[in-house]
Amino acid sequence: MTALPEISFVIPVYNKADVLPYVIRALAAQQPAPDAEYIFVDDSSSDASVAVLEQEASALPAVTVLRNAANAGPSIRLNQGAALARGRLLCLIDADELIVPDAVALMRHAMQQHDADMVHGKVLRSTLPAAQLVPAPLGAMPDCGTSDRPLQMILRGRGFVRMAWLVETALFRAAGGCDERLFIQDESLPLRLAATARQMVDFRGGMTCAPQAASHLSADKRQQHHDRFFAYYNLLCDQPALPAGQRRLIAATCASVAWKAVRRSGLPLAQLAVLRAYLLGKAGFAVTSEFLDQAAAAFRSLPGIRHAPAAHTRA
Repeated sequence: MTALPEISFVIPVYNKADVLPYVIRALAAQQPAPDAEYIFVDDSSSDASVAVLEQEASALPAVTVLRNAANAGPSIRLNQGAALARGRLLCLIDADELIVPDAVALMRHAMQQHDADMVHGKVLRSTLPAAQLVPAPLGAMPDCGTSDRPLQMILRGRGFVRMAWLVETALFRAAGGCDERLFIQDESLPLRLAATARQMVDFRGGMTCAPQAASHLSADKRQQHHDRFFAYYNLLCDQPALPAGQRRLIAATCASVAWKAVRRSGLPLAQLAVLRAYLLGKAGFAVTSEFLDQAAAAFRSLPGIRHAPAAHTRA
């Protein structure tokens, strides 16, 4: 019987043929080489991404390339890949970022040292194209923050939305994975993981390097506002037993997103009502559930928003 790997890299892919050779080479250059499998999930790319993956796959051991006939979004594709993962740990990164050679080894050490079940690293932005970008090793353990209240760390912190995660597979599954009601998982996945996790490490060293000219779904502000609002709103609905202080923070974030969307995305809500809710939340007062439900209905009415296919969404 084949031994199970320790780490499963799960990487969703959509139209990244130009950068994938460098992504794979960076994975192959990890120090020391991890006991790992590599699962690439193509989201019906219209370029040569699948061909590049199959051509370059020999650089890595235990590679699986999943093809899909329809575009469904990264939330669904991450869950699809994670469902096949055999490792005790999941390493989740984007398909257009080059992993730092010793980042996973150091993050794994930080996870063990602090008895954590989720670790988040930084994404370093570069002005260089992928062909000229050679990530440098960290060399030593960077500064790390820890918390036995992971959701509080996410709610109070900044910068936890990029795909730079090392998490226990059991935690990912216990949290329900990515929220398939949302097209983009950037905001919702950290919240869902943190609501279930025991201990979190904020690994303040660079895990991946983002080359110049990368395109991201999050560049669409209307989609970004929609998915960010529902990341928090869905958490409130799904986790009714959250402490009152956390619920206030989450509701205040919903109001803040609604205020930005009214001004920048044409959200059909009265500006004065949204401004009042935003200011109440900012001052630490409760934002009413009636306002949040009205905002949710307004976000649902926005045209041009990408949603996960109905066949995949969970109740």
